Amino acid sequence: MRNIGVLAPLFPPAKNGGGPIRTLEALVAASPNSYELHVLTGDRDLGASERLPVEFDSWVEHDGADVYYASAGSLRGLFGGFGALRQKRPDVIYLNGYFDPRFSILPQLLWRVGYWGRAVRLLAPRGEFGSGALERRTAKKRAYMALYRLLGLHRRIYWHASSELEAAAIRKQWGQKTVVLIRENDTLLPERAHRVDGVPAETIGAPLQAVFLGRIVEHKGLHLALEALAQVTEPVDLDVFGPAEDDAYLKRCQTLAARLPDTIRARFHGALEPEQTRSTLEAFDVLVMPTAGENFGHVIAESLSASCAVLCSTHTPWNEVLASGGGEALPLEVDRWASALQRWSALSSADRVTARRRAGAAYDQWRSRPAAPHVFELLEAAMSSRVTV
Repeated sequence: MRNIGVLAPLFPPAKNGGGPIRTLEALVAASPNSYELHVLTGDRDLGASERLPVEFDSWVEHDGADVYYASAGSLRGLFGGFGALRQKRPDVIYLNGYFDPRFSILPQLLWRVGYWGRAVRLLAPRGEFGSGALERRTAKKRAYMALYRLLGLHRRIYWHASSELEAAAIRKQWGQKTVVLIRENDTLLPERAHRVDGVPAETIGAPLQAVFLGRIVEHKGLHLALEALAQVTEPVDLDVFGPAEDDAYLKRCQTLAARLPDTIRARFHGALEPEQTRSTLEAFDVLVMPTAGENFGHVIAESLSASCAVLCSTHTPWNEVLASGGGEALPLEVDRWASALQRWSALSSADRVTARRRAGAAYDQWRSRPAAPHVFELLEAAMSSRVTV
């Protein structure tokens, strides 16, 4: 097992897909030199009509990776990419996302008829089997999962989960004997958190500086944060960064923001460039993230690396890190979020700096843990031990 085909709908320089893009970029960068990786992806960013500024429909080098940006808007372009990857004769096809029709569903149907030869499948569902995600399961998704089982695609497959929580969600869907390789997502974040030296004079007495950073979709929970802020009596400034994928949901959040008390300000800024994320987070006291669920939560790691404390839901793998000083994990109840934001907004400037230093220390402790074997090394070990799937 040395030749690996990586299929994903988005890969840098795409940015609108959020954490999964950063995760995949880090996974490819961290892959041991003994593996030869070939990444097949699309030529457009999420929701974009214009092509990415890259060469497409041919193999190119991008930041050290061998990447094929397929014209995935047409079947001809997509199958051109499949053919180019098949010529590499991959031993493994590593699929990112379960429900993506072009880069997961179709490649697996092709696998079923022998298109990829003897290649083994490794699939990272990226949180798609979490309770929050499956609550919005459409008829199409239900039909595909039934077909998946009918065709036996749930057999002879390895799954990649980023946490025990995600592994349990996968096994709930496909059975307790399902082979799941648990490996926390890779990251390109620094070894040490940004240092907060003292209380800048201009921040003394200023409102709590809160930030929401993520895709503006219902799953991420911005509406809950705004509903909670409506109950807070201390001044708070909330800055919202992220692409809006649902116009109706964006308008809903903007309406909630417009109804906030005069002491609460909510400002919408649009998406950030990935390289701007950490420097932006360094200016804030706390990240608010009432997400319905994350298989990893890359922005949580980014926030802690910026010594920005985190308030997020309990539906992420970060509960212990936050309890150790990184912030708080809260149930998805408006009153609980309102109470937490009330407490944080009442902190003095010095206490907020202390909280930020604790967040940075929690990040340092998390980042200093010994590195686990790469997921491809775990796969090779599982294959060599003749695990039956």
